[in-house]
Amino acid sequence: MAQLTNLEFGNIPSMRVIGREVSVTMAKGVENPVPALWDASFRDGTMEMLDKLPLAIGDCYIGWMGDAVENGFAYIVGIAAVADTPVPEGMQYRDVPACKVARGTIAGNLQNGDVYGNAHEMTVAAIETRGYHPDYSHGWSAEVYPDGRRYDTETGSIDYLCPYTE
Repeated sequence: MAQLTNLEFGNIPSMRVIGREVSVTMAKGVENPVPALWDASFRDGTMEMLDKLPLAIGDCYIGWMGDAVENGFAYIVGIAAVADTPVPEGMQYRDVPACKVARGTIAGNLQNGDVYGNAHEMTVAAIETRGYHPDYSHGWSAEVYPDGRRYDTETGSIDYLCPYTE
């Protein structure tokens, strides 16, 4: 079962999330396109190319989620680049203004969806337990995959960014 093992509060600078985008629907019976996009992005050299850009949040990859609609959202596999970084051909981007963020670390089973499916709720609950509130006015959250961690194992952890307000 997934567990929140750490929660930190801080600020992020203005940045540009750059990568490959897919639309995700939460409808039952629809296959999640996100794992295939991650796999393809590593296989085809996308991530290697993105690694050469100037980073606002270093030593990690980002799974940015935003542009929510009734039963879905946009998901970008990529990096958090310095604001105004030129976007390579074929890539999508979102500009993210500076804001306060909570960074939760969620540990558990990486293969059955437990960590990914609970990261948002666990991080939001921890934010609220500490007397703060998630700030949905920013319209995004993100999975963070720090370099050096392994994600091909059965158990492990990811980090999750959620804007917050006091």
